Amino acid sequence: MTGSNLPRRLLRPFVRPVLRSLDARLDAKLAPLVAQSQALAHRLEFVRKEVLLELRYERAGANQPAVIEPSLLHPERLEAMAGDIRLNLGAGHLPHPDYLNVDTRPLDGIDLVADVRALPFDEDSLAEVYSAHVLEHFPVEELRRVLLPYWVSLLRPGGSFVAVVPDLDTMILEYSAGRLPFEELREVLYGSQEYEGDFHHNGFTQNSICALFEQAGLTGVEVRTFGRRNGMCFEMEIAGVRGDRSDGHT
Repeated sequence: MTGSNLPRRLLRPFVRPVLRSLDARLDAKLAPLVAQSQALAHRLEFVRKEVLLELRYERAGANQPAVIEPSLLHPERLEAMAGDIRLNLGAGHLPHPDYLNVDTRPLDGIDLVADVRALPFDEDSLAEVYSAHVLEHFPVEELRRVLLPYWVSLLRPGGSFVAVVPDLDTMILEYSAGRLPFEELREVLYGSQEYEGDFHHNGFTQNSICALFEQAGLTGVEVRTFGRRNGMCFEMEIAGVRGDRSDGHT
């Protein structure tokens, strides 16, 4: 051992406790500042998101895609309903004989070509709005702030809104249990992505979809069925009724 290293070896047992004490004091002093900075960062992120959402959904027409001009392909179907109009939104290749089938594409069985965000019907005029695997194609804030309130406003008091959507709770359980292949889970979650409107932006649990329905002014909201197998998808069906105007909703 050289003479130059001897003082260091002798001092280490005394210096280390002092340094540890200083570190602990410094950590105690800095902890509130770190917590405050983290809280501030979270608050700024919340404000940023709120501002962007307000810009997107609260300004009329801002950042909204152009809608297509509605075209009634089978007026006789509408006339046959005699004022008891029941819409099937986003019918695609699965039109329903008891509904006026709506899609953005003039497919076989489609009665009305229109954008579901700008339907050619007055408020308080529809008996029912039905949609199967449509809601997941829209961001949750667009549903909450714009689309669901709009569709509910078209219903007459006592009219019903019914939706079929993927059952995310069941999908995750089946995948975790090894009974659902990843490729099927991925396609249900994100869409087939074969054309512009075939992308999914959203997913739902029973609690989340019921909350959206109630926020839109629907009453008596119920999950009619869940965990129902439909091809590679497990789905659920939810229904609600538009209340009277006196209930404070649309």
